[in-house]
Formats: sequence, structure tokens, C-alpha cells
Amino acid sequence: MDKLAAYIAKDAHIQSIVSLKGDLDLYIVGGTVRDILLDRQPEDYDFSLEGSGIDFARHVARRTGGAFVVLDEKADEARVVVDDIIYDFVGVDQGGVASDLTRRDFTINAMAVHADRLELIDPCHGLRDLKKRVIRPASADALIADPLRILRGFRFSLQLDFDLHRDFTKFARNISLEDVAAERIGEELLRIMSTPRSFDVILKINQLGVFKQIFKEAQKLIEDFDLWNHSLNTYGAVEYLIEHGFFTQLEPEYNTYFAERNRIALCKLAGLFHDVAKPDTFLIKDGEIHFYGHDSIGAKMIEKIAHRRLRFSRHDTEVLKKLVKEHMRLHLLATNPDLTDRAIRRFFRHLGFDWFGAMIIAWADGYATGGRTNHLEKAFLRMVELYRADMAKPKVERLVNGYDLIALGMKPGPNFKFILQELLDMQLEGIIKEKAEGLEQAKKIAEKINSD
Repeated sequence: MDKLAAYIAKDAHIQSIVSLKGDLDLYIVGGTVRDILLDRQPEDYDFSLEGSGIDFARHVARRTGGAFVVLDEKADEARVVVDDIIYDFVGVDQGGVASDLTRRDFTINAMAVHADRLELIDPCHGLRDLKKRVIRPASADALIADPLRILRGFRFSLQLDFDLHRDFTKFARNISLEDVAAERIGEELLRIMSTPRSFDVILKINQLGVFKQIFKEAQKLIEDFDLWNHSLNTYGAVEYLIEHGFFTQLEPEYNTYFAERNRIALCKLAGLFHDVAKPDTFLIKDGEIHFYGHDSIGAKMIEKIAHRRLRFSRHDTEVLKKLVKEHMRLHLLATNPDLTDRAIRRFFRHLGFDWFGAMIIAWADGYATGGRTNHLEKAFLRMVELYRADMAKPKVERLVNGYDLIALGMKPGPNFKFILQELLDMQLEGIIKEKAEGLEQAKKIAEKINSD
């Protein structure tokens, strides 16, 4: 209690709320107490009070100038955000704060401290489990009350490096997540996959059968032992690359790419589902197994999973779709004995910012398939060197522009754009050095397009 009392007394965020409570019985609760006891800076601040949580939150918002939002009117929960600091408030019923704590998710999140008396209230023995470093449901019905707590439990075990108590697995079995809001599931998965060393947790989630519930569109993949095992191993390889491997040496591209929100999680998820369409494209031809078009069909499937099943943002959905669609492209480039600078530039142009993620997926896929990555690394280094060289050059002024093509009698459209890009690639490669040469090449390209 000395640690709690000392922290609460000096924490400006807590004291700013305590100063506004008046005669109310106010409690610091949940994850805030847990983090203080673990010597962690709380990510946000949770309070309970014997009164209206919504009314008090509205009062805090007025006094602090913070943003106010009702989280759950029936549960009397509201949030105030002040200078990016989150304060959550909930009113407790006649059973008092102890009764409220027994309805929480895990014992380590079911502790409270009275703001004045600074006494610890711990009806579920959370302090004991905190010392044992275990995640235990606060009650036998805790996971049934909110099945999302299954994913939250895995996340806490990963983030805190705690073990899951045997009661967790016992209570979690046969609980359906069917009625859990899609966006809540999506957010938990992103948080899990964004965390380092998540592979073991992903395997445990899989063993519990949760993925079969969440990813209806991927049932055939998950039920195919060999394909699913390869997919899980690809996830592990992606995670290894992000945390240790070859790509960590590529700076500043590595830090630039993963500075983007959710990029780590999206790369891992793309690795997990890069072959999602293989069961639907399985074909035996001339005695050999083929999966024609599984990359493009898989891109459409992952779009449905991301947007409809998990309610990801349109931006994150497009990133996933691109990574899955293009995951075979780099294998083809790396094994092409006549890999040209033009093909490399086309790759970077089409992938845009996500060329880095696409390389990681391809490497992980190759490693999970047969452990062979030397040919990929050799090709990737050549490609990155060309990319860096092009980026270091001043912007090139086109020898031939759109007006020149119009003057030749061409009409703007898809082919128009293609011809301009081909001419620019030729210019960068030194094939054309004067405008007249460019115009001649434009005529030849146009003739070839018309004849095809």
C-alpha cells in the first residue's frame, strides 16, 4: 500500500481528478491500479464512484476543457480526454465498488483504491495473482459475460509477460464470439499482432479454435492442415524479420515503414492469410499441383475479411489487399534471370509505400516453404539499391509528355498512361536521350498495343 499511496499522491493526472470530486466516494480502479503495482506508467486512468459516472465525467470535462463522450449509458460509463490523456468513469450500483470489481474481467484488473483513505479493495485476490504473474478470470462467468475477454486475456498475457491460469483455458473453451462486435475483435487482434513475440500467443489462440469462429471466409484454409501450418509459420517468419532479421538492416526504410500505424500488425496478418485462396484454386495439371490466380483471388477474400469481418479502416484494408495480391510477384522477379531495371521500377511504382511490406511477406513465405531466402535477399538488395539511386536523383523532366502524344494523334486513356510510363522508364535507362527518339519509340509502342 505504501507504493500505491506514494504514487497516487504524486501523480498529477490522478490528483487533478481527486481535486474535483468534492464529497463523492471516488476510487482508482482496474488497470490503473495494476500498472502502478507493476511500476508501469498507466496508459489511461480508470475511476469508479458511488454516484453517476456520466454526470461526474461531464463535470470533469467542463472543469478541464476536455472532450466528453458517453461510453455506455446503461452501464453509466463515460470518458473524458484531456491533452491526449484518457480518463474513464463508471458509477457503481448499490452493491458498491467491491461488487462492481467482481464483475470485471481478470483478477489483476479487479482491484481498487479509495482516493481518500488509500485502502486497497481486492475481493478477487488480484494482488496475489499479480505477484504470481498469472491471468485468471475474476469469476467463472467473466468470459461468458463478454467473450471478447478471451482475446483480451491473451493480449494481457503477452503485454505483461504473464501466464494464463488453467482456469482461463477451462472457462474459454466452447464460448462463442459470434455476437461480439466486429470492430472490437479487429481492434484486439491489431493490438495483439502489433506486440513483439506474439507468435506463441497466435498459436494458443489457434489451438483454442478462435480463428475458426472469427474468420469464416478462411475456413477451408484453416481446415487444411498443411496449408494452415505453412500460414502460421509464415506469420512467425514475418514476426522474426520485423524484430531481428535481414530487413532491420535496411535503414532508413525500415523505421520509416513501421512508423506508420498498424503496419506491423498488417504485415503479420497478410503473412497469415497470403494463401487464403489456395484451397479454392487447387488444380492438378500434367501431374503437377497449381494454384493459378490464388494471389488475386486471395486479395478479394482478404478485403472481405478485413472490411466486413473485422471492420478495419478502408486504408488498412487496402494495405492488406495489396500485400496479399502482390506476394507472388517478388518470387517471380527474384527467379527471373533477366530481371530488368524497368521491371524493378514498375514494382516500386505499383507497390508505392508498401514495397517494404511486400518484400517481408515474400521472404517469410519463402522461408516457411523451404528455408531458401538467399536468392530473395540478393534480388532485394539489387532492387533497393536501384530504388535508392532513383530517389537520390533530381526529378527528371520528361522528354515526351502528354501533349506530345496528343500531337501524334493519340487519345488520353489507359494506353496513353502506359506509353508515357514506358517512355519515362526508357529515359531513365538511357535508351532514349532526345525527344525525337522518344516520339519514335512512342509510335512503336502504340503500334504494338494496337496489334495485340
